[in-house]
Amino acid sequence: MALTRVTRLGRTVIASLAVTGAVLAAPLAAQAVPHPEAPAPKTSQQVTVRLHELAKASEKLAEQLNQAQIDVRAAQRTAAEATRAAAAAQAAARLAQRHLATSLASQYKSASFSRTAALLASSSTDGYLQTIQSMNLLTQHQSVVALTATKAISTSQAAAARAKAAVADAVAKRAVIATRQAELAKQVAKYKALLATLTAAERARYYNPVPQPSAKVVARVVARAVAPAPAPVTVTVKRSVPASPRPSSASRGAGAAISEARAQLGKPYSWGGSGPNTFDCSGLTAWAWRAAGVSLPHNAAAQQGMGRSVSRGDLQPGDLVFFGSPAYHVGLYVGDGMMIHAPTSGDVVKMSSLSYMSDYSGATRVG
Repeated sequence: MALTRVTRLGRTVIASLAVTGAVLAAPLAAQAVPHPEAPAPKTSQQVTVRLHELAKASEKLAEQLNQAQIDVRAAQRTAAEATRAAAAAQAAARLAQRHLATSLASQYKSASFSRTAALLASSSTDGYLQTIQSMNLLTQHQSVVALTATKAISTSQAAAARAKAAVADAVAKRAVIATRQAELAKQVAKYKALLATLTAAERARYYNPVPQPSAKVVARVVARAVAPAPAPVTVTVKRSVPASPRPSSASRGAGAAISEARAQLGKPYSWGGSGPNTFDCSGLTAWAWRAAGVSLPHNAAAQQGMGRSVSRGDLQPGDLVFFGSPAYHVGLYVGDGMMIHAPTSGDVVKMSSLSYMSDYSGATRVG
């Protein structure tokens, strides 16, 4: 019966994985949706304010979706490992059963199945005692084998149950996120339609409230960031003191990340975008640092937990800069108070001042 239960659990886990894969194809996530009965904005300023609210809310939701996808993939791995463990336990139990059956059959055939049989079959007291000792050792061995197999099956059953629960939890969370995303999508469509009533100049001011740096400025900032730091020099006073490298230059890894991020300038933002054609904020930073051999999770809050924290005054090119708490937006610092980031739906990857967003919440150095 135990083996049958393990088999059924394995099949259930596999079925759960199939359901999880189907749910992952659902629409993007949502959590906080503006009130559906909010009065429609009537002026360009009201439209702009509402769109900023929606952009912030949608980016938070996109980052929550990214984390949900990470959680589901982890649950899938756990379920697959539990299924393999259950299969291994089944094989071990079947082998133990065969060994046990073989031992019992051997005892029976050799007339040593009981102490009475051992006494009748022995020609001396010493022979009888030796037979009894052998039987005790064999019985102990059988008990150990049976106990080991039982524990293995119990462990695999518990692991399979935990994996099944984890997958079910992830799927449930993902389903709720997907349902709320549909509501948000309706609101975004409604307010984008309102934005379309603005003039081209008004729309440009919405996406770029501060003038964007020219191509020449972008090239200069990036070139300064990726330039190799000067070799340390020795200043002699009473003793030699190596001078610190200038902070405006990136490390080799950061330079590679910045160069990769620059190559994405102008590509459109999309929720959940991870490249190579579209990006969201954490998808862009993960893509950029991957070029430097650093793996980052596709989630702003998770990226904030990577590397080591640095103060705003100690920022160096290549640092990740975060906004919101928990972080819902991340950019790649490039020096001169500037960052490359993927801002929001309808916009593109671009270079902006850190003051582009008001809720700066910290920075980390990952390379």
